[in-house]
Amino acid sequence: MNKDNLKNKTILGFKWSFIDNIGKSGGQFIIGIVLARLLTPEDFGLIGMITIFIVIGQSLTNSGFGQALIQKKNADNVDFSTVFYFNILASITIYLLLFLSAPLIANFYNQPELTSLIKVICLSFVIDAFGRIHNVHLEKELDFKAPSIVGIVSVTISGVVSITLAYIGFGVWALVANTILRSTVATFLFWWVSKWRPLLTFSKNSLRQLFMFGSKIMIAGLMTSIFQNIYYLIIGKLFSAQSLGYYTRATQFKNLPILTITSVVQKVTFPVFSKIQDDDVKLISGYTKALRLLSAAILPLMAFIIIGSKPLIYIVLGEKWLPVVPYLKVMALFGWMYVLHMVNNQVITVKGRSDYYLQLRIIDKVLIVVSILLTYRFGIMAMIYGQMGATILSYYVTNIYLNKIIHIPLIYQIKNISPFFFSSGIMLIPSLILSNYIANEYLNFFSTISLAAIIYILSLWILKVEELILGIEYAKKYLARFK
Repeated sequence: MNKDNLKNKTILGFKWSFIDNIGKSGGQFIIGIVLARLLTPEDFGLIGMITIFIVIGQSLTNSGFGQALIQKKNADNVDFSTVFYFNILASITIYLLLFLSAPLIANFYNQPELTSLIKVICLSFVIDAFGRIHNVHLEKELDFKAPSIVGIVSVTISGVVSITLAYIGFGVWALVANTILRSTVATFLFWWVSKWRPLLTFSKNSLRQLFMFGSKIMIAGLMTSIFQNIYYLIIGKLFSAQSLGYYTRATQFKNLPILTITSVVQKVTFPVFSKIQDDDVKLISGYTKALRLLSAAILPLMAFIIIGSKPLIYIVLGEKWLPVVPYLKVMALFGWMYVLHMVNNQVITVKGRSDYYLQLRIIDKVLIVVSILLTYRFGIMAMIYGQMGATILSYYVTNIYLNKIIHIPLIYQIKNISPFFFSSGIMLIPSLILSNYIANEYLNFFSTISLAAIIYILSLWILKVEELILGIEYAKKYLARFK
């Protein structure tokens, strides 16, 4: 693929990945809002209790081979077919294990209803396995249009059905139906839009080659999934389902902007970075652009959450969800660091150092365990502060490894994100002061966020930040089409 063609596909990929994540994540967010008004914190808490088992199953059934297929330069149809059949077998195995373990999990939480919830919701593993490699094949070819359409349609259909079920009184089962139906619709559509079809072949040699890379990614992904959700397990065990419901909603509000924006970049940059993995100059250039773009978007969004979390929760979810606010504010203080982790880990992965990636995930999880052991006795808020400390230390260690592989020191990253960090910080003080003088929640939210946005943009303009200037020029060209 020549340079111009790669550039055009990258730009097009960003466009459709953006549409996908805005449509899919935005749709899920809106659906979640409606469901939160129809259901109770306890309903969300029950799903939160089994979330860790769901993500473990998803990590094991994904098995890291999707990234291995994208990273492998000469992956052929035999490779894709082998992984397709392996994923199906793995998903069935994992589902049966969780099916048999469901009563034990229910006993652990002393929630008998969890037995049937687990047996049904985990069917999504098997359903997803039949369409996952079709999606990977499309991404390998930098075709993000079809997956975008699939994601938006599946979220819309499953959302409408789950809201209907919640309205007529199905309770927590509306959340289960949302997961199952989304997987079913997406898998059906992937078979419809993708030209790829599996061969009737299974190559042990192919599986062995891909396993060398994919197994480390799988183990790292598994550990990440466990420890990102281990708080659900501990809070669900030590506290009430209602408290866990508040914690899960805070996490989802914090994750919405982070995962939406980073997914746009991550989905496109991983295959693009993989194609230029042997050219350090181009790779550093691409890394820098991705880092600055993500920082420009994520840092102000986290500041917006700190400023407007109380009126936002009141307006969107209602008064019954206000205990979410203090959790959400603290999470926003360090949530943006996920962006830096993601970009750094991508470079480490595309350089073929899945061993480093695995080591970093182990260190990361050790830090999380230590933080939990030190804080769980003091309540949920203390655990969130402990999570913040673990995240900061993990980011520092990741930079040591990154600098070993390719010369991207910590000071280089700080220099690139500093204008966005400064501009996001400077808009906090006047906006927080203003919020104390406005009683009406609607007026409070829109006035403080508007003030913060104006200060952020003016600050970037004064600092002559390139991304803002390019964004303004692009907006002018786009608007000129309508003249």
